[in-house]
Amino acid sequence: MKKNLNIFVLVVALLVTQACGTKSKENSEEYEATETPVAKATELTPAERRAKVEKDRAERVEKRRIEFENRAKITPTYTDAAGKVIYNKAEVDPSYTGGEDAMMKYLNDNLSYPKDAEEKGVEGTVFVDFIVAADGSVREAVVTDAPGEEVDQSLRSEAIRVVTAMPKWVPGRQRGKAVDVKFSLPVTFLMK
Repeated sequence: MKKNLNIFVLVVALLVTQACGTKSKENSEEYEATETPVAKATELTPAERRAKVEKDRAERVEKRRIEFENRAKITPTYTDAAGKVIYNKAEVDPSYTGGEDAMMKYLNDNLSYPKDAEEKGVEGTVFVDFIVAADGSVREAVVTDAPGEEVDQSLRSEAIRVVTAMPKWVPGRQRGKAVDVKFSLPVTFLMK
């Protein structure tokens, strides 16, 4: 009986030792996997990088859309520093003259990739919030970051430059009258 108990204890000890050895190997593999995320990020192909940036952009756009709609329900309008009423959401939203395809062409033709961002390999999406005035002009453009997001300053500056230089939009309308409306535009920077 004592012999059987000793064998049982020995088998249990071997199993525990082996299990701990397996855990150590798994832990070292996990450590190695988390140790080199930068190296793996740089190993992405251009198509994989583009897909990753587009996925991130789509998720952030959807999240911001929901937040924007919730804010518009709570506060449909606000007054700016000049005393003008700004709509967070109008009955008819403002639109770029010529539609979304024309806006994408404008951005592709006028957006310049900042040299220092290119040298650093920085890519991503910058969200520019601005007001489309009742006359269709763009004013008060500002880059907005979500908590925890940090956007490269050169990308911020370029996005604001391009948005403020946009031609006039078709203004938003409330009860048939052109009004000032807040708008958010994602500007994506991808290296070629």
